[in-house]
Amino acid sequence: MNTEYDAIIIGSGPAGYECAKIVSQLKGRALIIEKDELGGTCTNYGCIPTKSLHASASIFQKMQKSEEYGILSQGAKIDFGLLMKRKEDVVGVLSRGVSLILKEHKVDVMKGSAVIKDNHTVVVDNREIRTKNIVIATGARPRLIKGISLSESVLTSKELLELSKLPESLIIVGGGYIGCEFGSIFSAFGSKVTIIEFLDRLVPGEDLEVSNELRRLMRRQGIKVHTGSKVQKIEGNEVYFEEGGKQSKAHGEKILISVGVEPSFDKIIMDKIGIKYENGISINSRMQTSVSNIYAVGDCTGKIMLAHYAYAQAEIAAHNIMGQNDELNEDTVPNVIFTIPEISSVGVRNSKLKSEIFRFAANGKARTLSEIDGFVKIYHENGLLMGFSCIGAGASELVASATLAIKHKIPLKEIKSTIIAHPTLSEAFKGAIGDSIN
Repeated sequence: MNTEYDAIIIGSGPAGYECAKIVSQLKGRALIIEKDELGGTCTNYGCIPTKSLHASASIFQKMQKSEEYGILSQGAKIDFGLLMKRKEDVVGVLSRGVSLILKEHKVDVMKGSAVIKDNHTVVVDNREIRTKNIVIATGARPRLIKGISLSESVLTSKELLELSKLPESLIIVGGGYIGCEFGSIFSAFGSKVTIIEFLDRLVPGEDLEVSNELRRLMRRQGIKVHTGSKVQKIEGNEVYFEEGGKQSKAHGEKILISVGVEPSFDKIIMDKIGIKYENGISINSRMQTSVSNIYAVGDCTGKIMLAHYAYAQAEIAAHNIMGQNDELNEDTVPNVIFTIPEISSVGVRNSKLKSEIFRFAANGKARTLSEIDGFVKIYHENGLLMGFSCIGAGASELVASATLAIKHKIPLKEIKSTIIAHPTLSEAFKGAIGDSIN
């Protein structure tokens, strides 16, 4: 068999370009096929543009209370066009960065829609390309609600990120991490935000006390929160929903449908070539599908839909493609939600474990920042850290230390005896550890 590539990767998001890069580093030949923009959803329509807006929102929110810092900043206002331009500039730099990474590692790139013909052949615009291995990295797409159509008023996150004018009011259907991030951001910008969530609490995958604290802080920011509420229909700019057995409605200039994402792949092609799937494409710990030389990585697998998890999957797939024997350990995958304030978590978090809370109100650095809301919560058993949750200033950075401690089973006493710089937010983590063994 005259095979041109060691791997053809379909999709150039974090999972796709990372896999191609590592295959190349291991002296293999890789081709990426991308039908849209390099970088995939994360770079162009997800993580990066959202976090750019989050940065702008965080700064503006601080400016609203600048007198607490001894700074007078009356008259500060949002220029929505400028902040959206900044967002586009950030996206453009990082998208070009992906292109440079692929060029530096001599990865071939082809624009077009890829169709898998068989386990060694991919077709792009009627051209057949041969390969030893195929990697499916086609990501995910926003999940829609049956019976509700998109319109000028009803949007997914992709359309929301392309607005040219700040909406006076925004209804968000769905109180998961995406909905809560956008709720925090647009509320900080000045939109009147309403969140309608079907389940009984926001960010239901997080600790209950974290969910309750987020709800409290959102309400303080002026965000209206409806939980245990079922959307019945959307007509024009009106959302009709049931809450506590009562019929209600809310009006919004824009309505964001944010009820999660679903893996993106062609089921007809999967059936044709014998690749099994359920919610997402089924894989083993080596990232192989039911066809051994076809791999799947990233959100299309329907597992943990986070970019850093996609990177980890991509590394495992690339190693196995290039003859190494590698498996993925999923025990310590951190999660970060970029609300205002941030939320992070890692490890086992349930009521069966012992837990301790250390509030940022007792942390010196948080006091100096005037960021005293929230807390660090740890979960422990038999002298070991088992889990970590945090809501508050710097949560996205604090989770790294907890991840390292859990992964390497560092005893609580060892963590407590470690000298931590003062004053830092990290002392809140150490404070929780100390309370667990005092």
